[in-house]
Amino acid sequence: MAFIARVIVDRYPALGQPSYVKYFLASLAAVGATQLVTFGQLWLVYEITESPIMLGWLGAAAALPNLAITLFGGVISDRYDKRVILLTTSGGNMLLIGLLTVLVLADVVEVWHVLLIAALSSILNGFDWPSRVAIFPQLVDRDQFLSAVALNSFVWQVMRMAIPAPAGFLLYFTGSGVIFGLATGGYLAMCLTMYALQLRPVVSASSEIGAVTQIVEGISFIFRHDIFKYLLALTFIGMFFCNSHDLRDEVGLGLLMTAGGIGSIVGTMVVGGNRHDRNLTNMMLSSGILTAVTTIGFTVASIFAWFSFALVLQFAAAFFASLFLISSMTSMQLSVPDQLRGRVMGIHTMCYSLLPLGGLFLGSLTEFTNVLSAVVSGSGIYVVALVVVFGGFASMRNLRFATLRQIPFEESRSRSQSAGASASMSQDTPVPPKPQ
Repeated sequence: MAFIARVIVDRYPALGQPSYVKYFLASLAAVGATQLVTFGQLWLVYEITESPIMLGWLGAAAALPNLAITLFGGVISDRYDKRVILLTTSGGNMLLIGLLTVLVLADVVEVWHVLLIAALSSILNGFDWPSRVAIFPQLVDRDQFLSAVALNSFVWQVMRMAIPAPAGFLLYFTGSGVIFGLATGGYLAMCLTMYALQLRPVVSASSEIGAVTQIVEGISFIFRHDIFKYLLALTFIGMFFCNSHDLRDEVGLGLLMTAGGIGSIVGTMVVGGNRHDRNLTNMMLSSGILTAVTTIGFTVASIFAWFSFALVLQFAAAFFASLFLISSMTSMQLSVPDQLRGRVMGIHTMCYSLLPLGGLFLGSLTEFTNVLSAVVSGSGIYVVALVVVFGGFASMRNLRFATLRQIPFEESRSRSQSAGASASMSQDTPVPPKPQ
């Protein structure tokens, strides 16, 4: 047993940090709770209204407040103690879902209760998610970032795939009240962990500068540094343009979603154990192109009803997409100053909101052409963007984890000032020394 533990820690060194292990286990509980809530709310709204339109309103209530608040949430993450932020947001979600549990068990729940609670939870998550992706420097050493980022993605992928089936059985045998009660317990576990967790100190951004000014500071930082500008652009383009779907029967759709989930998990674990001297440019370019190719192949297999091939290609597309996403996110985590981490990485979390919008693009283009032409067009745009970025810009041609440096905050600020940014932003806390 000890030998197995050593092998796991050698491959994923973030698990060698006790604080990170506690955070990782608590995240499993909290993310599992989030998936339970998503599943339970969908069923509850449909059970109350039997209206597909109301499911759309639920989706809007769960997504739009988060999008509106995430940039401001990044500012809060950079200014204040991330442990307190996560304790507060988890506690807020615990109270909201606890209230929903009581309403359901008392048989007095109405659809507006569910929509309001979903919207309030979405606001809390707008503060929660930037802190989740910005907390790694307080939990692990710099050379453990890759495994920490990969394991964080692993949590989301595993819970997204593992929760629906048992939640469905619980829903059938016990009702949605039990689902929400379990979710409340998951948020409670996160609260207790964050209350007791000891984090390493980190330099925070100044709270004397206006929030809007700090949002602009974060965005201007992205546009001044190639690694952020181009990797975020590629992530947005990939999420929006390079996707496909297969609207077959419920069982077939479930199997395809499972294949994609397994592919994402395997890709996440493979890249999480990579060496730090690996050429990131080659990995991201090749994995991005292979994502596009396998997405097109999946579409062809779906058109001709080659279901077995579609399963394999869905697995492959998700696998390669994970290689790109984890590599690009870790590259940015290694390069961003601590004082800007919440704002910059918070913008990265907004990329995932483009998945449904990408489906809208694909569906609209299909109306004028056909499914294959639409998917080839979108995937082609992604491939062209990959080749232009990694082949056309010298700063992006030889990226390696081992050579990426954290951009000093004062250097970033001085560039901003020389470009005409506000002079009031010239004083802040100095950059902390890099972990040895």
